[in-house]
Amino acid sequence: MESTLGGSFGLSQLLNVTFGSERPATRARETRLAVIALVTGLALAAMWGLAAGSSSAELAIADLYKVPMVILLSAITALPPGLLMLRIANAKLSAVELAGAFATSIFGGTLVLATLAPLVAIYYHTSAKAGVPLALGSVFVSLATASMLFARAVARRLGEHKRGSLVAVVVLVAIFLAALLQFVALASPIIGVHGTTFELGLDGFHL
Repeated sequence: MESTLGGSFGLSQLLNVTFGSERPATRARETRLAVIALVTGLALAAMWGLAAGSSSAELAIADLYKVPMVILLSAITALPPGLLMLRIANAKLSAVELAGAFATSIFGGTLVLATLAPLVAIYYHTSAKAGVPLALGSVFVSLATASMLFARAVARRLGEHKRGSLVAVVVLVAIFLAALLQFVALASPIIGVHGTTFELGLDGFHL
């Protein structure tokens, strides 16, 4: 059921919009929510970065800005092609609605990272084998959650007229992931002092 959001967005309202029980009633509120969701998401990503880099104080401090920077740059890279695809596909979704759904999905994904951050930190300092795999696993869970939230948010905004807009969603997500992989490589190490195979970018897959 749709509901009109009040004058200011609190965390509970942001959660409600992100996970589907509310949606913004106007484009102005959609824009405001997108900004709040993105800023909050970057702060949550910094919390995960602190945990992921906790194997050394220097890396932990660096990850406070590295992880949010990687996410922000990847989003900036992916959004223009997604908006262009909206026009090419003659989709019913507006640019503001696509950007709003994208921003709230980033918030949802980074919320998963922040929730798992304490567990990642604990395992870094108590297990020589499980810390890095757990950190990587939290990233994959976060990406899957964000992608699902994004597709669902777009579908909720469109009703039966989904096809063209969902093409834009696929393009945006694909470019975001491709950009993320290479920005992670530029910012590495992020997970552990020696990094991981995924932090080598595309070259790490030996294609």
